Amino acid sequence: MTKDMIYLKDFPPFVRFELEDHFRGKIFSEFVKRVSEAEVALYPETFWRSTEEEFDRSRYELIFGTLRGRILKTLEKGPLKAKELLERNPDISPYSIYHALLKLEKHELIHRKDAEWEITREYFDHLRVPDLAKIIDLRHPGERRKNALARKDLEMATYLWPRYEHACDRTGIPSQSPSYGRWYQNHFALARAVKEWNKGATNIPHWALIAIADLADVDIEEREVISSYSLPPGIKITPYYKGRYKLPIEVTSDFDIIALQLLMKRSENGLVYPLKRKKEIVKRLYHTFGSFQSERIPLSIREIIETYYQIPRYRKNSIRIPTRMKERWEKLPAHEQTIIKIMVLEQLFNLDQRKRTYELISRSKDFLEDLSGILKELGIGDMTFRKRKDRPHYRSYLPKTVREKLKELKESVEKFKIEKGIDFLLETERIELIRAVKRYWGEKGVNIIANLTLENGVRDLDLARASGVTPQEVRRILYELADRAIITGIREKSLELVEYYYYLNPEGIKRFLGEERKEKLEKKEEFKYPFPEEFTLYQRKKLFSGVG
Repeated sequence: MTKDMIYLKDFPPFVRFELEDHFRGKIFSEFVKRVSEAEVALYPETFWRSTEEEFDRSRYELIFGTLRGRILKTLEKGPLKAKELLERNPDISPYSIYHALLKLEKHELIHRKDAEWEITREYFDHLRVPDLAKIIDLRHPGERRKNALARKDLEMATYLWPRYEHACDRTGIPSQSPSYGRWYQNHFALARAVKEWNKGATNIPHWALIAIADLADVDIEEREVISSYSLPPGIKITPYYKGRYKLPIEVTSDFDIIALQLLMKRSENGLVYPLKRKKEIVKRLYHTFGSFQSERIPLSIREIIETYYQIPRYRKNSIRIPTRMKERWEKLPAHEQTIIKIMVLEQLFNLDQRKRTYELISRSKDFLEDLSGILKELGIGDMTFRKRKDRPHYRSYLPKTVREKLKELKESVEKFKIEKGIDFLLETERIELIRAVKRYWGEKGVNIIANLTLENGVRDLDLARASGVTPQEVRRILYELADRAIITGIREKSLELVEYYYYLNPEGIKRFLGEERKEKLEKKEEFKYPFPEEFTLYQRKKLFSGVG
């Protein structure tokens, strides 16, 4: 089954990215080239007619200058010889007209046919970005020079401006709101920002990166082109953890649990509480998003989760399990659906902690009803909840019988998962393998085997997360399983690190089971009484006891 991923194009629009230098140069180089040929989604004839009225000059003169513009305007009515052009423009010298004709011919705007000059194509059928940028520049004389901007900077800003306004509409903020990192006063302010992005002096916002990559036809999912990202003025996230690049973001059960924990415990400043859960939550964030230096959950992570799950900005008394999360669960195989629902209940009720009672407090009655619905779907009972006196909260309890059934269901599902992974064995062999692994390596070994397959290799760190065992203990058990040939590993080396991916080994498992049977047989023979077969059972017992 294809994994759910959050690609860069799916990020919130105002998250800012620090690009790797070579990639930044590549993407802006292509963008500058192509923006000159890009077009604007405006009705050309209406635009040019109003612009001509505004400046009291023809569109040809506005775009090509007075001299060439007058020549093109004269040729607009039909082909003319050079002599006829001179007659119709007596105030222009023959020398100037001659050079203007050569330049226009060089740019393929006119051509000569039978000693007559005529316009090659209707230039104003479409509205081009460079032309619109030129009109904007004319409307604000001196503004571009005051800001030390090249015409190309303004052209890039002109192309990006509608995308900027769309990003503002998408997030529900006015385009002229002074929100930090999300406000440009006009095209010239945006042009200054584009200039800084091009140099790498400031990080580029997501909405602009997507627009630039689309026009430049450059793949932004190219491996390891993002150095860091953040939502200003929030904390930067480096998309690496344990040497692995964490973009695009993989949507796993960990991601679901992080989202639910944030829904339950989120605060405006991103603090993680209670403190005893902080280490666990931060570790999940590192594994999913990458590393960051903060005691708070970065604002960009909260925005990414809210955007992905389409969580509205509502109050705590109206939170629900996101619809998109439920839809994702429905796509999973039945046993995986059960596992993720069990994990959600375990995390929210902190079932890994030894307590007398397990309770959950929330302002949202609907959220608690969603959890109650999960228990009913699992077929293990229900939970009760009631409103606290003089408080806006509801308190729910997980009954002891439900907790016990939840534990039994988890063991049953894990057993099914193991058996499904080793379905190449006979039923008796599967039972034999599970018992042998449990005898040598305990429940930890069983959990590790449960998360291995024949087809897809799994890293030791991923096994540690999935089985709830420390990385050191996982590695020790993996080495011993590999020594018995129950599993096999593949070594992958890159410039940054060396990693091992582990698989089940069918031949080794069958050999291991054969050795187990042989060892049991030998032990059984060792315990036979050393007496002749003709002795009766009574005689053997009497002799062995030393009586008589």
